[in-house]
Amino acid sequence: MISVIRFDDDNSEKRSTCSAEYVRPSQHILKTDMINDDGYIYINDTIYAFAGGEMVSSRPDINDLVLVVMDLYGMPAKDAISRINATGLVNTSDFCTYTDSTNRKYYIVGINALNSNTLNTNQLWFDSQSLLPRKVQRTKIDGHRYSITFDNYIQVGGCGWIPQKITYSKDDQVKIIERIYDAVIPIYERKNISIENFCDNETINERQLSPNSNFSLNIMVEP
Repeated sequence: MISVIRFDDDNSEKRSTCSAEYVRPSQHILKTDMINDDGYIYINDTIYAFAGGEMVSSRPDINDLVLVVMDLYGMPAKDAISRINATGLVNTSDFCTYTDSTNRKYYIVGINALNSNTLNTNQLWFDSQSLLPRKVQRTKIDGHRYSITFDNYIQVGGCGWIPQKITYSKDDQVKIIERIYDAVIPIYERKNISIENFCDNETINERQLSPNSNFSLNIMVEP
């Protein structure tokens, strides 16, 4: 579940709640309106938009949250580099470090130095201690600089790290703040996944989930 705050150009706020489902790898189903079934489905590098349960448009796009925070889980370094390079997000051959005013150090992929010359260059930031993604910055074809910042990571069931706060900005102006809550990561039993038992009378979840495998977190979300 995600609590969403959108900021218009006049700084007025619009609040909503949506549900999100991620299927590994590169598939992200997001409902922005749980009543009317409006929302988006990201599959690989394409986004499909739905209104009232019907698809209304599709276009090439990358979901930065899925790519950076979700897809890279469990990937060997070589595969992760190949995945990032394939998207054209950043040039992984360029790399530098940066320490902010609080003495927190980051690794930045995509640039060889953080300065005025690289201000509009695509960048991928990682925390130097945890190696968790911190920020994705992209300058798109419209000339505007878009960034997504990930904060307040929490580990769910010992299986993966999820950022509880995601901030979307355009030209350094905050446009959307998302807060994730009630996150669940199911753990599947490989021994139950086979051709022989895949299409029996029991549902996939009944076959694959053990009684203690459904981990969830519940955190307070700002109203």
